[in-house]
Amino acid sequence: MKKFLLLVAFYSIVLTQPSVAQKHDYMWPLGLGAGLSEYSFFYDFKTDEMVVRQDTARAGWYSSSYSDKDGNIQFFSNGLKIYDQNGDFVENSDGLNPTVPEWQAGSYYPSGQMSFFLEKPDNPAILYFISLDIGPHPAQKWPYMFTGKNLLVATIDVQANNGLGKVIEKNRVLLTGILMSPAACRHANGRDWWILVSDADENRHYRILLSPEGFSLPETQLIGSKPNPIPFEGGNKSNQIVGNTFSPSGNYYVDINDLLGFSVFGFDRCSGLLSNEKRENLPPNPFHPNRYPYNSGTGAVFSPNERYFYRTTSNDGGYSIFTSAGTLPYLFQYDLNAPDISLTRDTINVIDSADYHLPFNITWEVFRGAELGPDGRIYIVHSGLGYSTVQYPNEKGKACKLIHDMPFFDVVIGSAIPYMPNYRLGPLDGSACDTLGLNNIPVAHFRIDDSLDLYSRFFYDLSHHEPASWHWQFGDGQSSSAQNPLHTYDSAGVYNVCLTVSNAYGSDTQCRTVYVGVSSTDVPENEVEWQLYPNPASGFVTLEYAGNAPLKGPLLLFNALGQLVQTVSLPQQLAFQHRISLAGLPEGVYGYVVAGMPGLGGKLLVKK
Repeated sequence: MKKFLLLVAFYSIVLTQPSVAQKHDYMWPLGLGAGLSEYSFFYDFKTDEMVVRQDTARAGWYSSSYSDKDGNIQFFSNGLKIYDQNGDFVENSDGLNPTVPEWQAGSYYPSGQMSFFLEKPDNPAILYFISLDIGPHPAQKWPYMFTGKNLLVATIDVQANNGLGKVIEKNRVLLTGILMSPAACRHANGRDWWILVSDADENRHYRILLSPEGFSLPETQLIGSKPNPIPFEGGNKSNQIVGNTFSPSGNYYVDINDLLGFSVFGFDRCSGLLSNEKRENLPPNPFHPNRYPYNSGTGAVFSPNERYFYRTTSNDGGYSIFTSAGTLPYLFQYDLNAPDISLTRDTINVIDSADYHLPFNITWEVFRGAELGPDGRIYIVHSGLGYSTVQYPNEKGKACKLIHDMPFFDVVIGSAIPYMPNYRLGPLDGSACDTLGLNNIPVAHFRIDDSLDLYSRFFYDLSHHEPASWHWQFGDGQSSSAQNPLHTYDSAGVYNVCLTVSNAYGSDTQCRTVYVGVSSTDVPENEVEWQLYPNPASGFVTLEYAGNAPLKGPLLLFNALGQLVQTVSLPQQLAFQHRISLAGLPEGVYGYVVAGMPGLGGKLLVKK
């Protein structure tokens, strides 16, 4: 059963479906390089702040992590070992990825976004750590010395050692070849997972299905038009093997090499097959026509609405751009609705080196990995003191608003960023393989951004599980049905803003407190833990509560017309579980609130 810990200022609630909260990507290790710090750092998306962990383990460049369903760190890895929530070595997790080059064997794996964690589809007590083990490339030409060699899995018994875990199997080989980094996407049935791995040299792609029966044998698909064979002359190709990823809803998959170009494919979540390639080939180096240009940058990420594709690079049309500060970082945006996406390439920004942080005399400042955060922003890592952030990736061109050093950590975070599958992706309703009876019951979630106007706020929808409609109440008597509204208040004050999202399977509401022209420091806080479940419900629901003070009044239940239909007396205790009968209530959507505590309320769907 899921619980929520909320810091309620006057009133603030977050209601989600217990089965689909899945905040497994809510804490990111910041990827410190060897010797730069004795700490492990985590960026916490629950609080939008840096959480400092004084662990002896460093995440290194090869940062990967997994949080529990409430978004608290559970496991993380530097590629060689797995660490638990306390930063301690998980039993039997040493010796991962055994072909790591000897010069790296003592610290961490030398690249990021090559691993991730997945639960066993029918048993959350079993967790898989899936990683790419690197090895020498057959060509052995510098700088193309290494490539992906083995796709490996380690199996973790999550409940062992009092919940700190134990590795019960490791370095099991799922696939061997000349491989790019793996990526994962939820199967259309809403339970299983597809794992895709592309060949680093050829237009060959491997797919593996993770189901309750375990990992399937890899199947192969030949599709694509990237140059093949790839010439190996001098600096023709770097050992860039990371960046492949899926779009948030799994409609697209990208196979990217930052020197050759990239291919965006359509993806079928039922069959795991790719189709409809859209490709950009990068031109040869104009100064060395027989060579591909040397390039640094591995970031590939899709916008939340899947309209745009972003890639990072230090290359602007054929060769790297050098300044006194090194190479300049570039971010390109492509419109996936266009027949030829290469014609839509838009240079979002080039960071002015005069404003660029160069800690520890690092001079090769380039954008590297990129990842879509659970807050709807794109985060880009470099060798500086923070992330660079795309605030509104659904917007075209520079309206997407690239900001440098936000968040700013004032500490070197290395050059890695985790790869995170979309853990909140549900079934593909109505598809041929939607066979398990799982439904996309929407979960409301949003963020609040300030604007240039003191009294205006931008409300950015982050809801998941296929909402079809949005209803905003801004706490001042005004409302909106837009997905991402901009609202202006008439006066300063504290407002309770609620978003209700709905589709054919249900609805959900999230409410948050907004301070307009006033400070929150004078508002008293009350730590509250509570939940009404199940939702949807039929015969009964249970209200579970724990707080600093008893509830002030009964629970009031209203029908869709706003009429009071039921009053439920609640225990006057600091903690309780109270079962509430729904007998006699017809099917429909109801609103509920605890009298005297308007933050404790939301929507309830009654089904018979």
